[in-house]
Amino acid sequence: MPHSFEAILENLPQGIVLLDSADTVTAFNSRALDILGLSDGTLRRGMNIDGLPGTADCRATACSRLTTGRPHTSQFALADGRMISLTCAPSRAGGWILSYEDISTHIRVEDNLTEQHHRFDAALSNMPHGLCMFDATKKLILCNASYARMYDLPDFLTQPGTSLVDILAYRSRQGNGPADTATYFDVVFEATALGAPASQNIALTDGRIIKITHNPMQNGGYVATHEDVTKTVRLAEALRRHHDQLEVTVQNRTAEVERQARELERMLAQERSINELQRQFVAMASHEFRTPLAIIDAAAQRLLRKGGAVEPEFLNDKVEQIRASVSRIVDLMESILSAGRLDTGKIDISYDACAVGALIRTCCERQSAISKTHGFVLDIDGLPEFIDADPRSLSQVFTNLLSNAVKYAPGTSEIRVAAWEETGNIKVSISDDGVGIDAEDVPRLFQRYFRARTSTGIAGTGIGLNLVKQIIELHQGSIEVRSARGCGSTFTVTLPIRRAVDVLAGNDVA
Repeated sequence: MPHSFEAILENLPQGIVLLDSADTVTAFNSRALDILGLSDGTLRRGMNIDGLPGTADCRATACSRLTTGRPHTSQFALADGRMISLTCAPSRAGGWILSYEDISTHIRVEDNLTEQHHRFDAALSNMPHGLCMFDATKKLILCNASYARMYDLPDFLTQPGTSLVDILAYRSRQGNGPADTATYFDVVFEATALGAPASQNIALTDGRIIKITHNPMQNGGYVATHEDVTKTVRLAEALRRHHDQLEVTVQNRTAEVERQARELERMLAQERSINELQRQFVAMASHEFRTPLAIIDAAAQRLLRKGGAVEPEFLNDKVEQIRASVSRIVDLMESILSAGRLDTGKIDISYDACAVGALIRTCCERQSAISKTHGFVLDIDGLPEFIDADPRSLSQVFTNLLSNAVKYAPGTSEIRVAAWEETGNIKVSISDDGVGIDAEDVPRLFQRYFRARTSTGIAGTGIGLNLVKQIIELHQGSIEVRSARGCGSTFTVTLPIRRAVDVLAGNDVA
């Protein structure tokens, strides 16, 4: 038995010292020497307890055993810094069992845990976002100060065991609960289904937007962080609106640039077309001037060759050729000058009481004197006696139209002129049975320098009808044409009998 007792004693993890009732050592194990840092021989049977570390606590326990009779545990530090736990337990024989245990590692772990606990508390307290933890029954485990401040929760609602239902009911009464309670827990179900964190933005009744992130725990509870993202969401919405507006602005600007590019291309094409037409006009004009000048020169040479013996009929014929050529040159010059005045805005339109019927007759008579091959049939008795117009510029209009009717109807002898009054306007139509105009050329007929294909071989500059149209429009009138190739043409001029009040100033100083 003694050997078995010593074997058991030696294999205990604690350092053991046995004392008798006189507080002297009766037995001990080697573990006690290791723990107390004692060398062999320092601890021996029969020695007094005063030689052992921690004896003061042991004697205090001995003095109190009559009243308690229970083990007493105390702690003390050794010289090497280790902490030792000493448990003094009374034995049945009236002695003591001293149990020594090195608790240095345990204390260090406890200190580390305590430090970590303090750090964890500090981190929770200083988190800018609210944090809360609920168990599987939605009872509060813990929450930080930011969570309580975020929803203005009183202290009794931040205690462990508080029901989430009570917290939400309080928040609803305070006016900061979720605006849509039906979807408030959707993120919890989502996080549980995923087994991973899930987030959603929750709109509160006070207008704030809170981002709630739920992280499920294995026991069925969850940890949630609450972050006020109102400013971020509002800023994102403002940026999105600005982005949308910017996109619209860019689209509009792009469309405008494209429109301007198309307009520029159109203008460039028009400019190229005008330049080409001007080149053609210069060629035609030079030809048109050379032809009457050549006639004048030929007539003058014939007269010179005749010397003094010139028959009256021959003289009259040459004089008429010269006069007709001079008239043609004058008409060409007047058309070119008038076109130039229109381009510079200096055309002189002077309104007066214009006897339009007499003016038409005069233009027909003048054209008859120039073109003896054609006659003019007039039906103009339906005209009023006077209209508000510029007689000089209207004379140029009708002269041009009559001249064209003669020029483009070389194989006929009759030009018809009709005029009548119609709803505050007069209408004057000039018709011929000449070469006519191709349908596709009609829309371009009043463009400057344009000449229809049916006019090939017939003298002209292409500025007369453009000039006619602009003068008529300055009178607030209009001109129309009906024609077909080989079927003649009819030009109809519409002019107001009385000029409009709102155009008085503009046309009088044009």
